[in-house]
Amino acid sequence: MRNAAKGVDMAATGMYRDAKGYKVLDTNTLEAALKSIGFQPASVATVQEVNGRNQQAKNFYNLQAQEIRSKWARGIFEDKQSVVDEARADIAHWNRNNPDQPMLITVPSVMSKVREMRKPKDQRIADSAPKAMRVQMREDLQTAAAR
Repeated sequence: MRNAAKGVDMAATGMYRDAKGYKVLDTNTLEAALKSIGFQPASVATVQEVNGRNQQAKNFYNLQAQEIRSKWARGIFEDKQSVVDEARADIAHWNRNNPDQPMLITVPSVMSKVREMRKPKDQRIADSAPKAMRVQMREDLQTAAAR
């Protein structure tokens, strides 16, 4: 039933859409018909495979950058120059091994992380909450602290 519904959607919209309803690629009537009977059109399969690999590469890069940024911030937070130096060496190592995907971690992004590390947990939670909730959270924290 899902394939039939997806095929009908493809025929009506002229595109293959992902689970969120975002366009993946344009499709034609033949591809919609194939999808409706349970076959994944080759064009869709190819694009989805490439998109999957690209998403994995992006996620890996972002994870590595986040880990290095965190290490650098921890070094500043704990006043350990050796940890800062290690983080900088990690960036240089990444850039040597991945010249086509150079990593650039800026000092302001690291310092932002250090400022977050210096905040108490309750303040970090309140600061990241939706605006409508912040005032109540801060009041709750003040009440708890007064006890």
